[in-house]
Amino acid sequence: MQEQNRCSAFCTASYYKTATLIDALQKKGATPKLYRSSNVVHSKYGQNGGDVFYFSYGCVITWGLSKSEEQEVLRECATFEDEPVDQVESEESTFSLGQVAKVNKDEIVLPIDSTLTRLALSHALAQTVKLAVFEKLIARIIEETKYIPRSLAIHGKIPLSRKKITQMIGQLFIERNLVNLHTDILDTPEFFWEYSDLEPLYRLCAQDLDISARLEVLNKRVDIVKELFEMLENQLSHRHSTSLEWIIVILIFIELTIAIAADILKVF
Repeated sequence: MQEQNRCSAFCTASYYKTATLIDALQKKGATPKLYRSSNVVHSKYGQNGGDVFYFSYGCVITWGLSKSEEQEVLRECATFEDEPVDQVESEESTFSLGQVAKVNKDEIVLPIDSTLTRLALSHALAQTVKLAVFEKLIARIIEETKYIPRSLAIHGKIPLSRKKITQMIGQLFIERNLVNLHTDILDTPEFFWEYSDLEPLYRLCAQDLDISARLEVLNKRVDIVKELFEMLENQLSHRHSTSLEWIIVILIFIELTIAIAADILKVF
């Protein structure tokens, strides 16, 4: 039976500063390699020469490292992170060598022990932890704002000030765009245009992690946030229109009052 080793995936930030990352690794004496097709940096790490893959969209995948070495890698990530996440998302697996590729729950069997084979699987592992960040973000937005449609249905209005609605629209816009701008990373990576023979291995892992099904659910939830965004905009527009109508009514009343007063003064 082949020895099993650790394989872990982490999402720690929105982005990694690739140039800063490569510079930091070189200063440590490592020889990082950049895979430009998917903007992934690879480096050897630890006493056993484990593999670490840094994905530009804020994920790091480790192969063959101990728990303490993984934590050391995460501490080093802080120096080149852009927009760190509130809570690091992680997935742990074990891997070993075998005659046939296999991905089943937390167990990975590699048919060939090579850097490219590990990178192919790392793409799916990075996607799953990035997707987990988006899932929690959208779930939090829906939970925090679920009272708005209910209030609109019961009272016919949203119990928020104009300023609060404007702030909420801005925040929803930022967070919805954050997800929309990153959804392309959850598609099949461009890496497999160059290494098409490794794509079946990636798809095997992506299927086990339910990435396609989870992405479909995420997109539906993003649509819910979009509808909420539009609802708030409509409420804001309605309030603005109502305010304008009252201003016009008041101006007409003032004009009539002045005209009546002028007529009265003429009589006397």
